[in-house]
Amino acid sequence: MTERWIKRYTNRKMYDVEESRYVSLGDLAEFIRSGESIRVTDKSGKEDYTAQVLRQIIMDQNKQSGSSSVPILHEWVRMGGSFLDQQWDDFRSGMGDWIHDRKARLLKGLNRDEFEKLKKKVLELEKKVDEIDK
Repeated sequence: MTERWIKRYTNRKMYDVEESRYVSLGDLAEFIRSGESIRVTDKSGKEDYTAQVLRQIIMDQNKQSGSSSVPILHEWVRMGGSFLDQQWDDFRSGMGDWIHDRKARLLKGLNRDEFEKLKKKVLELEKKVDEIDK
């Protein structure tokens, strides 16, 4: 996963260092949806604004969708940060268990030799794709 460095200036404009252009919150959201991570700092790179900008993106998307998050936000404040952290950890753990289960189901019935043959075929295909890309 790549991390894109964004400089935030005092006038709140944000500048993508990689593409050498100014970007909007929508642009940043698109980077994230495409699998990238962002790091937002002041122009010197010393002060980190990433969490603040991510909150802005979430709130901006909420405004655009027209849904009212005010009751949900009130609940989040009431529950506190540690509760939300625990919920996130539980979610990630559950997803890890789900992925492990799906992987086990996929590989169920394949013996070790069959698995190694399948792995070899995949590596051969990857090499062919790499050759085509060159």
